[in-house]
Amino acid sequence: MKRARFVEGAKLDPQRYYRTPFDVIRDRRLTNGDRLEILGAWERGLGNPGADEQATERLDQLKRVREEIERTNETAPPEQGLETAKQQR
Repeated sequence: MKRARFVEGAKLDPQRYYRTPFDVIRDRRLTNGDRLEILGAWERGLGNPGADEQATERLDQLKRVREEIERTNETAPPEQGLETAKQQR
């Protein structure tokens, strides 16, 4: 499966591709932007988590993973463009 098709599918139905939100963060094929979009889709798919204890737990997991990604984005050095990286070789 091509990466773009996989990412789009994961954004539409994250639970089809991942068992837990922590699996999203471990997937090396994804950028942090992709991860955040997938987690957002997962949150929207939960509906009303207050009515279901399992959904509430999943929402807490999603929030923890989102915070970890955002913290990583704050501490990561800026990305270099492909051309700049090639020139430095």
